[in-house]
This record gives sequence, structure tokens and C-alpha cells, in this order.
Amino acid sequence: MASFTILEPMSTGDVIDRAVRLYRRNFTPLVAITAVPTLIGYVVTLMFWYGYTGLLTSASSTRGMSITAIWMFALGGLGYPIWMFALLLTVSGLSRVVGDHLMLGTPITFRGCFAAVRRRLGAITLMGLLMVVFLFAAYIVVGIVVVAIFLIGALIVGGIAAAQLPQWLSTVILTLSVIVAVALVLLLILVVASRVVFLPQIVMIEGESAGNALGRAMRLGKGNWYRVGAIVVFTYFVSLSLLAALTLPVFIGLYFSGMMTAEFFVSPTWNILYTSFRDVTGLLSLPIWIVSFTLLYFDSRVRKEAYDVDLLAREINPGFYWQPAVQPPAPGYQMPVQSLSGRAYVQTSPLGLAGYRYSQPAPPGPSSGSPSESLHSESEERRAKFEHAVESLGGRAESSDAQCKACGASLMTGARFCMKCGTAA
Repeated sequence: MASFTILEPMSTGDVIDRAVRLYRRNFTPLVAITAVPTLIGYVVTLMFWYGYTGLLTSASSTRGMSITAIWMFALGGLGYPIWMFALLLTVSGLSRVVGDHLMLGTPITFRGCFAAVRRRLGAITLMGLLMVVFLFAAYIVVGIVVVAIFLIGALIVGGIAAAQLPQWLSTVILTLSVIVAVALVLLLILVVASRVVFLPQIVMIEGESAGNALGRAMRLGKGNWYRVGAIVVFTYFVSLSLLAALTLPVFIGLYFSGMMTAEFFVSPTWNILYTSFRDVTGLLSLPIWIVSFTLLYFDSRVRKEAYDVDLLAREINPGFYWQPAVQPPAPGYQMPVQSLSGRAYVQTSPLGLAGYRYSQPAPPGPSSGSPSESLHSESEERRAKFEHAVESLGGRAESSDAQCKACGASLMTGARFCMKCGTAA
């Protein structure tokens, strides 16, 4: 039986729901993959904050600077770029294996993620450098906008003070001004983030170079700022809930034991506890983040490039390449040109992205022949099935002596057109 890949436009809620379902069904491999950058970040953060608190303690005491604290602080600071690069490699590799799982049904494994990263290591490295440059430029733009909003807020405060408005009215205006300013800053950040969020998927799934992927990600992510924001908010509250579930029992124990003091919160013990809890929550919530953005990538391609129509056309008729006007051929998971008999189909998504649709394969003929001969045999088969259906329904499908003037085929009794060529009788 042939199964067809049927992608469909999804709402933001569907994206999150299906990401959680995939995460639940593949919990062990997803956590195992994300454990690598999490452990690196855990060690680096512990070294940095241990050295930082050690330097603060040494500065507040009569003793000199601790050499161990200085070394820990320096190694931790140098380890942060390594951690970020490992995180980028993990996100890229996981995007690929999740995409293969959705479109091809291949299992999500640590080995598959490692192999995908190794094949595209150079492109991922260049992508990371481009992202650093792009985000630095975006940081400057956002900083300028924040300063401009701050100056406008100062003018509003000065105007309110000069107008000598009632206290309640001044409070309402200031509160609304702060809310609008924060909303504008968050909107700007989401707009920038939505333009680069699909970079790992484009580099790993479509095989584009880092330079081409940046331009394509900006086009594909346009208008997705609110959906990116919804995924970020959902992931944030998941992390916050997990962090609260881990830290609240510890806080309660510290409170009743009398250890919750100001000195405790600047000690290395608290840094170790907080870093451990934070990284555990990050380990559990990071796969949801990556899977959600991978699903959003496919949904954006369906909405903007009719990727579902392209895949369906290639599965029904391999070799057919439909493309919208002024659009390049859709890359990624393309069906190869094969013969009509024995062709391989892209497996239907196990997530519910597509339902199963079956079609009966045509019986093999005595010889393969050319494509035109195959189509002719399929036409003859359909005509035979139609004649059989007419006979089974009680119709009179008896042949008469009349023949078609165009092709010479025998016409049925009372037929108004030729069933072979369609010419009017």
C-alpha cells in the first residue's frame, strides 16, 4: 500500500501540542542528545561563578586574592564560547534528526545526530559566525531603540509633571507608557529573532550554505514573530514550573533549618544548587524548544511555498516538479525521478502531521515500456473497470456495430461518445 505525506497548515497551538507529543514519545534520545551541551554549560558555569564568588570573598576579607578563584574565573569565562558552540551543534543536529523523523520516519538517535553534525560541521561553524555578526548588529539597533524609548518616556514624565495632573491620572499615564515601551521592545526582539530562528533547519535539512541560509531564513521567518513569541513563552513557563518544583522544597528546608541568610546566597553552595537546578530544567525543556521550531519551519514552508502540494505531486507522479511563480524549486526531502512501478514513497508522519491515504498500485504489465505506453495501459485498465462497473449495475453495455469515426473503436449501444478517445458519436 502506498502512503502519502500530507503536510497541513498548523496553528501555534497545534505546533506546541505536536512538539510535546513527539518529545514524550522520544524522551530518552532527545534528553541524551541535549545532555552534552548541558553538561558542558554546567561545568563552565560552576567554574565561573565559583571564581567570581571567591574573588568577592577575597576582596571583602583581609586575605589576598585567591589564585584558585582567579583561575576558575578565567577558565569559566573562556569556556562560555565553547559551550555556545556545542549548543549550536546540538541544535543543528537535532533539527536534522527531528526533520528526518517527521518526513522519513527514521528514529531519533544520538548516533544520527552526531553523523548529521559531522557532515555539516563547516557550514554550522560559518552559520555560527554569521549569527554572531547579525545578532551584534541587531543588539546595536535594539539598544538605539531602547534609548529612544527611554528619552520619550522622560519627556512624557516631564510633561506630566509640568501639567500638574491629578495623582491618579499621572499614575495611569505612566503605567500605560511603561507597558507600551516594554511591549515595543519585546516586539522588536521577536521580529529580529523570527528572522534567524530557521537558520539551523535550512542549513541542515535543505543543505544550503550559511550565506544563502541567512537570506532564506529572513524571508521564511517573516511574519512569524507572534508564533515565535508563543513558543518562547510556553517554553519559559515550562522551565519556570520545573525550576519552582525543584527549588521550593530546598527553600522550605533551608528556611526551617535557619540557613536562609544573605551570606548563604553569595556562597559557593548556593551557586552550585541554583546552577544544578537551572541546568536540569534547561535539559528537560530544550528539546521542546527545538522540536517546536522545526515543526514551525515545516509549517512556514507549507504556508509560503506550498511545500505540501509539491511533495504530494512528486509522490503521485515522480518526476513532476511544480513550483510557484518566481520561486526556486522547493529543497529538502525531494522525491527522486523513478519509474511508475516499484517507486519508494516518503513515509507518513508518525505525529499526526499527515493521515494515511492509500491507493491501489497498478498491476504490472508484461513489459515496462515507455511512459506513454504505461499511461496508455492505465487508460485501458480504467476503461475495462468502467465497463465492468456498468455491467454490474445492470446497465446495457453491449457492443453494437457502430464504430467511432476518429479511432475506429466499437461503440456501445446508445453511447453518445467514444469511451476510448472521447469523440462525440
